[in-house]
Amino acid sequence: MYQRRIWPVLSLLLITSLLVTACTSTTQNPSASAGGAADPNGELVTNMGGEPDTIDPHKAQFNTEIGQVMMVFEGLMTLDPATLKPIPAAAAKDPEISADGLTWKVTLKDGLKFSDGTPLTAKDFAFGFTRTCDPATAGDYSYVLYVIAGCEAWNGMNVKKATPAELSAAKAKLGVKANSDKEIQFTLAEPAAYFRSILYMWVGMPARESDVTKGGDKWTEPATYIGNGPFKLTEWKHSEKMVFERNDSYRTPAKLKKWTKVMIGEGAVAFAAYRNNELDVNGISAEDLRAVDSDADLKSQLVDVGGAATFYYGFNVAKPPFNDANLRLAFAKSFDREAYIRDVQKIGKPVATGGFIPPGIPGYDKDDTIQKYDVAEAKKLFDAASPAAKDALKGLKFTYGSSARTKTRVEWVTQQWKTNLGVDIGLDPVDRTAFTALTKKPETTPQLFSLGWIADFPDQQNWHTTVWISKTGISSKTTGYSNPEFDRIVRAADKEQDPKKRDDAYLQAGKILSKDAPAAWIYYDASKYLKKPWVKGVTDTAVDSVLGEFRLYEIYVTKKG
Repeated sequence: MYQRRIWPVLSLLLITSLLVTACTSTTQNPSASAGGAADPNGELVTNMGGEPDTIDPHKAQFNTEIGQVMMVFEGLMTLDPATLKPIPAAAAKDPEISADGLTWKVTLKDGLKFSDGTPLTAKDFAFGFTRTCDPATAGDYSYVLYVIAGCEAWNGMNVKKATPAELSAAKAKLGVKANSDKEIQFTLAEPAAYFRSILYMWVGMPARESDVTKGGDKWTEPATYIGNGPFKLTEWKHSEKMVFERNDSYRTPAKLKKWTKVMIGEGAVAFAAYRNNELDVNGISAEDLRAVDSDADLKSQLVDVGGAATFYYGFNVAKPPFNDANLRLAFAKSFDREAYIRDVQKIGKPVATGGFIPPGIPGYDKDDTIQKYDVAEAKKLFDAASPAAKDALKGLKFTYGSSARTKTRVEWVTQQWKTNLGVDIGLDPVDRTAFTALTKKPETTPQLFSLGWIADFPDQQNWHTTVWISKTGISSKTTGYSNPEFDRIVRAADKEQDPKKRDDAYLQAGKILSKDAPAAWIYYDASKYLKKPWVKGVTDTAVDSVLGEFRLYEIYVTKKG
């Protein structure tokens, strides 16, 4: 369920150009407020790469799917682009939370409507959250709602083996209900301050039960795909394009009249279409950079953006040599990340300083210098490692998903470790599918490998607790990492309602994680995209799944040309 969020480095390199709108910075583009009146009939044309498998908000999991959902629907909360902290959207105000942190009540704004002009009520939101927890929906993101009482138990049932009575009884225990047309109530299994961030996500988007019932498996076609967001889906030529038009029933009507998304799968073809003014925005890959750098106009249209992913070299801490913390930290401090990006990777932000959480995401710690490149310190740590750990370095191999590009990257870092620590490391290329399988079970985890994590939602809980808590953490299960003090701090922070105390606790936990070094942070996701001068009002964030996701209504185009 979780593994698709952990990516081998090569996999991300192959799809960066398709995911560019999910990897952006928290500052407004320099041209966002530049002059030029909005064209009242303006149309934005972008490339979505390919046909989404689904745009069902309660099933979507990939950026090409989520991006379409966020055009048409709006959650109870949204994210402030400047901080990525949750703020009210369809909600009239922040949730009312009981003293024990278990009961959350959310009041809706007055006059909310679907795009066809019909009233939107709390019942529609309750239906959306309930449908995500429903095992019959089989949504891959249902797990983020397991903090709601009863969701995990119901969602985990086998719909083919359980009786209707058993399924109904489990559903009745779900902590989601509409108290009135304007109030929805959630009962949580445990206090969870991060639930505010979950309330912005696609998993809780409102839907009319009648639309889903009427459309069945095809309810996501334009006739029944009725939402409450700034745009409405008016045309879908499968494998060719999707057309979205302004939703005039939205409380802040979008400045764009139309947004057309074409499906061009080849990066070179999309780049040529952009140069021919057939696309207004286009993500680019490292292969395009030379052409951009040699063209003054293109270079002026280039936007550098950060992202919501961190890539790392993972260590199997369950057995020698990497059961020795000094040795792990020595490896972490003995390769030059800036040289790696400059000479090999080309796109990305090196983790020169900082921990697991990237810049632009709540919890980024600019003061975490624990794994900073320092050969002299790395050699001291190496010398302090146990004789058993050093002896186990003989025959050490770096396992990776086989490809020419990945081989180049692995050769680079193993040469760094040989030069700076005197360690010879063999290359262990395996089939990419086999590599993924190896990293899913602790008993098959390689000694040394590369992986990456991209956030589900922008909260420290989704980085520290979800990924690194003992036994159940995504990367803890892979690496074997366990630290009771880290666990204690993050679990307390997950429940802490005071923002300052919560942030401080996660910062403390992040430094423990960097020092324990179950992984060596390599680089933060970053990308570049091209934007025509006539595209205005774009405010990017590190977690966008569609261009300018949290201020879609502000995007506009001037007269093109």
